[in-house]
Amino acid sequence: MKMEEHSPYQNRLKRNPDFIVEYEFDPCDELKSSKPGQGMRVDFLYEGDNPSIEGVHMIWPELLDGVGEVIKDKTPGKIATCGKANMWVVDESRRPYHANRLKIGTKGYWVRGSLRLANVTVTEIGSLKC
Repeated sequence: MKMEEHSPYQNRLKRNPDFIVEYEFDPCDELKSSKPGQGMRVDFLYEGDNPSIEGVHMIWPELLDGVGEVIKDKTPGKIATCGKANMWVVDESRRPYHANRLKIGTKGYWVRGSLRLANVTVTEIGSLKC
């Protein structure tokens, strides 16, 4: 069976990632059986925010391997439980909001709805600092 290959967002968007995070999967009970993989469409929730008040943000992760290269294999469940990921703000009009809010050390979560899938910490600001 042929592996489905991920096309790096940098190639599609013609810019660098908005920021980089370290992640650790720690799914809530409802997501324990999920199989995260490259290309997953999870949202971002800032630590301390209430998803029903402040909302969640369309900022998608792109998982990196141990040397910082984008993982191409999209097979669900074949990724490390912790590592690094490029982060991409999907809505261009929201980039200034996140540029003002994010800094190195900012903590948050990858969520599906209001259900937490992973804990994340910002380690680097990329194209958002421009």
